[in-house]
Amino acid sequence: MKSVFLKKKSPLPEVIKLKPRHDFWLSIREEIPHKPGVYIYSDLGGKILYVGKAIDLYHRVGSYFAGRPDSPKTAALVERIAGCRTIVVASELEALILEANLIKKYRPPYNIKLTDDKDYLYIKITRAPFPQILTARKKELIDAKEYFGPFPSSRVVRTTLKKLRCVFPWCSNPPKEAANNRQQTGNRPCFFYHIKLCPGACAGKISRQEYAKIIHRFSRFMSGEKNELIGDLTEEMEEAAEKLQFEKAQQLKKIIFDLQYLTSTNNAQAYLENPNFLQDQNNQSLSQLKEQLDLKAWPGRIEAYDISNLLGAQAVGSLVVLSEGDIDKKWYRKFRIRAEGRPNDVAMMREVIRRRARHKEWPTPDLILVDGGRGQVRGVKEELESSGWNVPVFGLAKRLEWLYGPDTEIIRLPKKDLSLRLLQKIRDEAHRFAVNYHRKLRENSSFSIIKG
Repeated sequence: MKSVFLKKKSPLPEVIKLKPRHDFWLSIREEIPHKPGVYIYSDLGGKILYVGKAIDLYHRVGSYFAGRPDSPKTAALVERIAGCRTIVVASELEALILEANLIKKYRPPYNIKLTDDKDYLYIKITRAPFPQILTARKKELIDAKEYFGPFPSSRVVRTTLKKLRCVFPWCSNPPKEAANNRQQTGNRPCFFYHIKLCPGACAGKISRQEYAKIIHRFSRFMSGEKNELIGDLTEEMEEAAEKLQFEKAQQLKKIIFDLQYLTSTNNAQAYLENPNFLQDQNNQSLSQLKEQLDLKAWPGRIEAYDISNLLGAQAVGSLVVLSEGDIDKKWYRKFRIRAEGRPNDVAMMREVIRRRARHKEWPTPDLILVDGGRGQVRGVKEELESSGWNVPVFGLAKRLEWLYGPDTEIIRLPKKDLSLRLLQKIRDEAHRFAVNYHRKLRENSSFSIIKG
């Protein structure tokens, strides 16, 4: 298995050199962040002594040098520590995976019970047409196609698998044979299939090739390739959308979103307790939004617009959509601004809205959000009214994150509210989409003249 340690694009931080024991912590504490990650202790010769993970690296590393060690083994470790390195990650889950990869690679002598095989647990992928993902002791790895670990805590590794199965469903009782990749039919789906934790290999609901994709994605994630995996999934999703394979694109989008959510700092436990947590949160966000903005209709479709230009040159507009709180890329649209003369954000926004309103075949939005203040909002409202549309419009300004209506008072949504986060998400997505299109036009203009 490839080690996460080898995949780092930059070298690990320099070892912090040993000082007298009583002020060692004082000499390194400014280098240790209050973030989740992995800490690595080494001796004077640079040999790695111990690898550990922490939700807060600062507090965990500091605990080794505060007061008396909790055991003779820890006391012996502290006496030998000559350097400390840290690797920051996004979440406790990623810290767990990185810790296991480093322990497997370096086998540090002070990691707890490292030589006691019965107390160390691994995650293995079996060799089979439809592989299983199981926990195993070291002596049970002989038949493994691939394995990950060791993990110091059996409880943590089992909890981790519960979380990951929500994203990468696998079969607990797959068919033992799959001649010529034919699907097994006639069997009843297992319990896990009905709660969406099994893709249905047990009942012929998925081909061997598609099942192998799930297992491969799981393997990449466990190998520390989260960012690369998300990048590949995003490309695959966009390709599916271009081919109008919207169901496949939606499935891939969910995997990407779930991975990002599961590996964010504070959300893993909520996701584990309720696999529908993300949709529930979206519904709560929309419910808040309807009440706070006094909307007459449920904001199931929200459209956001942004303008990007450089002194009026290569000006573009973007349209992005949230459907029931989820990014809906099949409705993204780009607009090449046709207006000429001095740059005018309000006029350019009005042009985009005017051209969008001509597309009666597109679903009508329940709410429109623009990046800007009252000037942009009033311009958009006038264009909508002239097109016969009665759609609520608000502007969300970046500086203070206040909402502006065409005539109403400024609305200040609490920063902790899910409704504001939802609006920020779509506003920022519209900005990203517009800027990317603008940059592409500027790059192309270096080689050819682009016609409007």
